[in-house]
Amino acid sequence: MTRRTTTRPAAAGESLREAPVTESHIVWIDRATGAGSDLLGGKGASLARLTEAGLRVPPGFVVTTAAFRAAVGPALLAEIDSLVAAGSEDAEPDDGVGARVRELIGSVPFEDELAEAIGDGYGALGDRAPVAVRSSSAAEDSADHSFAGEHDTHLWVSGTAELLDRIRDCWASLFTARAMDYRRKAGLSGAGASMAVVVQLMVPARAAGVFMTLNPENGDRSKVACESVWGLGEPLVSGTVTPDRFYLDKVTGEVTSRDLAAKETKVVRAASGQGIETVAVAEDQQRSPSLAEEELAELLRMATLVERHFGCPQDGEFAVGEGEGAGNVFLVQSRPETVWSRTGPRRATGDGSVIDSILSHLVPGTSPRT
Repeated sequence: MTRRTTTRPAAAGESLREAPVTESHIVWIDRATGAGSDLLGGKGASLARLTEAGLRVPPGFVVTTAAFRAAVGPALLAEIDSLVAAGSEDAEPDDGVGARVRELIGSVPFEDELAEAIGDGYGALGDRAPVAVRSSSAAEDSADHSFAGEHDTHLWVSGTAELLDRIRDCWASLFTARAMDYRRKAGLSGAGASMAVVVQLMVPARAAGVFMTLNPENGDRSKVACESVWGLGEPLVSGTVTPDRFYLDKVTGEVTSRDLAAKETKVVRAASGQGIETVAVAEDQQRSPSLAEEELAELLRMATLVERHFGCPQDGEFAVGEGEGAGNVFLVQSRPETVWSRTGPRRATGDGSVIDSILSHLVPGTSPRT
């Protein structure tokens, strides 16, 4: 039977496995004290910690790995593990195994109580509120493995029926050929893989981008680097739009470098209201800075706090709402930086691109840009 969300934090000395919150199938991001990536996935756990630190994160909840395992059920999980284990023996696996597993997951019905709990959570966010539905694998976003871009994200999702479908799609994306090959090349066991799903209110992004709490060109930790585009941030990962690039000094707070690109297109909410589409940017906006001075200052403040809170250099993602001012800047992701933490100042990363540095740690052949 599906358990309702519990909000009681783990008591002192109580293990995560024993804490009631870890038995929940739905956990609110701002009430996730004591829960880790084993329950919330890497993305969900990171967002919970950002919220605990008082940083601005869009409200939402996590459909936990416990919900995934309960929905799929022990018999089907065992069958999936067997299929994945057999497929991992191939030196050059094709998508046959993954396609079969995704088909099995796609046929899984939601039990009434889990569907009701998800519907209740969605309703608490607002009547048919548009949400982002984002995969949150239990293995991702650690200092060793990021899985950036390897699993599904769905934007501007509206309605409970569509939300349930997109959650199931996120579960299935754990077994795409690309994600399975990443795990195989990274030496991670395919059996027992588990997926949580983050459901958050959409930020109607006027601009979005990525940041890194060091200079990706030389590892200088006195700088914060930001890249941004108009609209949603998806074109950054796909490489379809060249972003603006800013370097900010952690000590003085000044913008030490800015490179404004010709941003000819942007990704926005589709005219139908469901999903996204690419549209042209007005000519007079193409070379205008996508981030205002007060927004850059807020990003510097938030990035510095993130690094301090996690205790190591971070890279992450942000969105800026349609209004103006610092209060419209939201963090939607943060994870340990994985390039300079491994290589140090002995190795440069090319032209100093933040997004390329974020993606460069991926196992060769699995980058979303390739």
